[in-house]
Amino acid sequence: MKRFSWMFGLGVVGLLTALGFSSAQNTGISAPEFQASGVWLNSPAKKVSDYQGKVLLVNIWVHSCINCHNSLPTLRAWYKKYQAQGFEIVGVHTPEFESDKDPKALEQSLKRDQVTWAVFQDNLEKTWQAYNNRYWPAFYFVDKKGKIRFTHAGELSSRYPDAIPSLEKNLQMLLLEK
Repeated sequence: MKRFSWMFGLGVVGLLTALGFSSAQNTGISAPEFQASGVWLNSPAKKVSDYQGKVLLVNIWVHSCINCHNSLPTLRAWYKKYQAQGFEIVGVHTPEFESDKDPKALEQSLKRDQVTWAVFQDNLEKTWQAYNNRYWPAFYFVDKKGKIRFTHAGELSSRYPDAIPSLEKNLQMLLLEK
C-alpha cells in the first residue's frame, strides 16, 4: 500500500509538471523572509528586503531531485541573460532525505552544476513552510516591491518546456516595472 501511495504521488507530480502547473495560492502577498537552517553558499546571508528594487526568483529545490537538476539550465540561462537588468535568484535548498543536509555535498553539487547564485540550506523546512510550499522544484517570482507575483511548480526544461515562454515573458514584464 505504501508503495502504491508513493507511486501515485509521483504520478500526480509528473502530471502537474507535464501540464506546466502554476499555483496562484501565494500571489499578491509579500515574500516570506528567508529562514536558513544551515549554510549560505555563493553569498553572505541575505534577507528578502536586500533584493528590494530587483526581481527575485525564489527557487525551492534539492540537489538530489532530478526535476530540480533538469531545471538548472533554464535558470542558468535566465540568470546570465537578465542579471544585469536586476534579476536575482536565491536557491532554497530544502532536503528530501537526511543525506541532502550535508553542506559539503551541496557545495560540490553547486560547483558541478555551475550554480553561481545565492543558495542556502533550509534543513528544518522553515522557509518551505513559510512559502506554504509542497513541491520540488517550486519557483516564486517576486517583484521589485517584494510581492510574490507568479509561481510555478515543476520542472522547467526541454523535457517540459510549455511553461518556459510564459514564465520568461512574466519575468521580462517584472523587470520593466518601475
